[in-house]
Amino acid sequence: MTCLSAVTRSMYADDALPPEQLAAVTAHLRGCAACSARVAALRTERVALRAALQSDDAPTKVPAFAPPARSRDVLLLTLGVLGVAAVAGGFWTAVLQAVPSGLQWLNPFQTGELAERAIGLIAFFFNEGNTMLTSALNLVAATLAVGLVAWTTLSVAKGRGSAAMLASLLIVVLALPKVGHALELRHGDGVITVGAGETIDDTLIAAGQTVAVDGTVNGDLFAFGRAVTIRGNVTGNVITAAETVTIEGTVGGDIVGAGRGVSLRGTHVGRNFFGFGRDLAFDRSAEVAGNVLTFGDTMNIDGRVGMDLATFGNNVLVTGSVQRDFEAYAEQISVLPTARIGRNVTAHVDNNDKLQVAEGATIGGTTDRKIVEREHRRNRYATTGFYVRQVVRIGAAFLTGLLLLWVFPVLRTLSLPTVGAALRSGGIGLAAAIVMPVAAVLACITIVGLPIGILTFVLGAIGLYFGKTIIAQMIGRALFQSPVGLPHYAATLIAGLAIVIIAINLPVVGGIVNFVLTVLGFGMIVTVLLGRYNSGNATV
Repeated sequence: MTCLSAVTRSMYADDALPPEQLAAVTAHLRGCAACSARVAALRTERVALRAALQSDDAPTKVPAFAPPARSRDVLLLTLGVLGVAAVAGGFWTAVLQAVPSGLQWLNPFQTGELAERAIGLIAFFFNEGNTMLTSALNLVAATLAVGLVAWTTLSVAKGRGSAAMLASLLIVVLALPKVGHALELRHGDGVITVGAGETIDDTLIAAGQTVAVDGTVNGDLFAFGRAVTIRGNVTGNVITAAETVTIEGTVGGDIVGAGRGVSLRGTHVGRNFFGFGRDLAFDRSAEVAGNVLTFGDTMNIDGRVGMDLATFGNNVLVTGSVQRDFEAYAEQISVLPTARIGRNVTAHVDNNDKLQVAEGATIGGTTDRKIVEREHRRNRYATTGFYVRQVVRIGAAFLTGLLLLWVFPVLRTLSLPTVGAALRSGGIGLAAAIVMPVAAVLACITIVGLPIGILTFVLGAIGLYFGKTIIAQMIGRALFQSPVGLPHYAATLIAGLAIVIIAINLPVVGGIVNFVLTVLGFGMIVTVLLGRYNSGNATV
């Protein structure tokens, strides 16, 4: 079969063939794949030319000339990647050295053990969440109320206020709890004290080298310093962080304490205790009316827990009483003869010997040893669970990425054409990943800025999550690049995600690859947002 001439194919694509030749050419194209492909390409070219000729005469910005990559550029890229990897490796090494050994399971790369502990924590909150989350719900309600106040004020200022808005504002103001008249702030480089005869009828924020509260705080207490000691009375909640935290007084609400050492000595806690640190200790006269949740290296529970006790760490020693369930994830768990557990004991340990229940200890329910296979002792690539998690991971990333590319079509065609563009996106992504959390924390210092801080943190987390999705789409487009055209963006996305998931799970270098891809993709997203913002300001 003789193929059609170039002139005939061109005339057919332009619908310019005489009627007497059209039928024969059409029949030939049905049986000749080569001629059909050439005609299809010509028609695509014609459509592009027609669109270009029909466009307006508005000046078009000509992109700058991008020279091809040279050996020097490749060398700079390699050195840049190695430099980023070295900085990241040094940073995470320093972080891991600063973290107590009992908290090493918080390593995000130990996905198996981290997932097991997360599931246990979720189950604990699910069973006992009503009491423990009351303070958090109050905070959310206050945040929403502040947001509604700001929205109503803005609406009234723009002349769009109404009686309904003002009524809503009045209801919110009346519904807010009367926790105090103001917020008192005490800070300095030395000792911050609340004297034994002093009473503060507001929420107190105290920060200094040493914070000592011997008086009464009729509200919440936020205390931060090198050493924090509370010997007085706090009617609300206590949130504190210091090198050493010692609480000997009475707290009417919850306690959230973090430090190298956190101790409860003879204190009475009206609700729950959340402890984070290297060493956590309850003496025999300490009492918590609600639940206790601790994360640390060494934990010594000698007091009384009114509800459930859950611990995560290395060594756990229980000599006091727990009125309900006791559950622990630890290297070594010891229940001594003086211990009294009202219901069940559940221990997540390496082997049966890691849970020691002394003769004489009282356990009202059952004792359950759940053997946990530590991830560092097994080859994760030889487990079925690893591949199941990766399939779920790809599926979740594909669905969320598909939604992202559908909502924001501009992200479908992002690329890094030069080494300089890659370095620029990486730098922007790294800077944004550092600046956004800091800005969010600073915004959260004030009540007014709390919604902005939370929103900034959430948006940053979403951007980091989608960073690898953008890189996957770029890789998929490069794989399917051809003169005929690209397939649907769903096909390029799933192909790129498969490559990305394989790359970030490589031994040794997987963590570095994960970091680099996340920062690059995040930088591309930030660059697009900045470009849209600048173009919007330019039009205004």
